[in-house]
Amino acid sequence: MIVYYAIGGGLGHLTRARRMLETLRIDATIVTASPYAHLTGAYPVLEVPADLEHHVDAHRAWIHALGAERLIADTFPGGIQGELCGLEMPMDYVARLLRWDEYRRAVPHDLPSFDTTWILEELEPEHDAFVRSNSNQVAKWTACVPQAGPAAPSPPYWLIVHSGPEHEVLELVSYTRELLALTEKPDRILVATRCDVALPEGFEHVDAYPAAHLFASATRIISAAGFNVMLETEAFREKHDVLPFARRFDDQYRRAARRRASLA
Repeated sequence: MIVYYAIGGGLGHLTRARRMLETLRIDATIVTASPYAHLTGAYPVLEVPADLEHHVDAHRAWIHALGAERLIADTFPGGIQGELCGLEMPMDYVARLLRWDEYRRAVPHDLPSFDTTWILEELEPEHDAFVRSNSNQVAKWTACVPQAGPAAPSPPYWLIVHSGPEHEVLELVSYTRELLALTEKPDRILVATRCDVALPEGFEHVDAYPAAHLFASATRIISAAGFNVMLETEAFREKHDVLPFARRFDDQYRRAARRRASLA
């Protein structure tokens, strides 16, 4: 069994897991603690027991007991709390932008080495140096973002896309209302989210995951600055408004700044 270890609690880790496995054509079981585990498509899922949180040794023993022939670690090279450190098994690594200093404060253990690391975006210098000194092979990986999906609504419409949490979806709605005061109002304002959130008048919930097929027809896109949405909107950067949110380990502010610099 090959394990894709997507331990983060949000939807982004699972979206990236599916994209990586589809691109690399690897059959794997996705290990996750995300409440969105049912969105992994055809890939089998194994959910991490909740009682392993804050119990690093027990967490490590649980992973070891899986008997995996290979583990692909998503984002966190030593796991979310150091549970991958000290494991004796072949490992690969999927590296995206990480607040490296913050992560190393949380996981100060000796980190694993990897057979192959795929770099998905520019890393912090210290993170990049770790990858290159602890990987037998380093490859830059460019995702193919599928645009196919159900027929998109007729334009003009604006699109808010964010999986959650609820208060962040509402913050994006509030930001959009400020934008509306500065320009001509579109026929529809769609909110693509997995949250069951009450929307104000004039905003319409759309259940679309993934939402990439809605981007081309939208006249404006409003989102946070998570890895997946920034990747999926790369071709639509001129009409994309980005509102980054604070994360413990992800650096949405740096990702948003890079997008702004690319438009200058």
